[in-house]
Amino acid sequence: MTQRLFDENAYRFAFTAVVRGCEKTADDRYAVLLDGTCFFPEAGGQGADKGTLGGHPVLDVREVGDEIVHTLPAPLPVGSAVDGAVDRNCRFRRMQQHTGEHILSGLAHRFFGCENVGFHLGEDEVTMDFDRPLSDADMERLEEAANRCVWEDRPVRAWYPAPDELSDLTYRSKKELTGAVRIVEIEGVDRCACCAPHVARTGEVGAVSVLSYARYKGGMRLFIA
Repeated sequence: MTQRLFDENAYRFAFTAVVRGCEKTADDRYAVLLDGTCFFPEAGGQGADKGTLGGHPVLDVREVGDEIVHTLPAPLPVGSAVDGAVDRNCRFRRMQQHTGEHILSGLAHRFFGCENVGFHLGEDEVTMDFDRPLSDADMERLEEAANRCVWEDRPVRAWYPAPDELSDLTYRSKKELTGAVRIVEIEGVDRCACCAPHVARTGEVGAVSVLSYARYKGGMRLFIA
């Protein structure tokens, strides 16, 4: 099992870990297992972190069961200690974007009963789908409220509740979840199951902009940044 260091501290970008496994893949790359990692794997509509491991570029990061597999262009000796460095700018930008998406989704749920049924975090914008259409006035209200939340600099908490605590919580989730569930809460705005790193306060998002929106599959598709 790989220790998920990014869960403990989303702002930790450098780490040292022990190589637990290294196997050559069919495409002449190497799948590397560590005892712990700060690299967030591709999951939930968000791409894998970028950076270096043992001096080699990290080509991909995937979650396989309880393990996080790092794809490298060269092997690393099993049992050795290696340094890892996550691309700080890329990670923080994604943390801003993802937290901004939670703000908008949480407010849309509170104001209009919308469920977020689709999400993709790109390099420069976020695509999100709601299950019901909204008017121009609704969108204006949503964007204004989102930026007020940013301006108010509300705390953002991410944690794994104990089973008894989790059973008493109301939170958004796209699917039924079992086992340990990570909750991300924006005070007074949203509470959602999410595995990704987030900023610690909404003020770090900077601003939320709805770039465009359109009716989509009976609901609404938004492009935000």
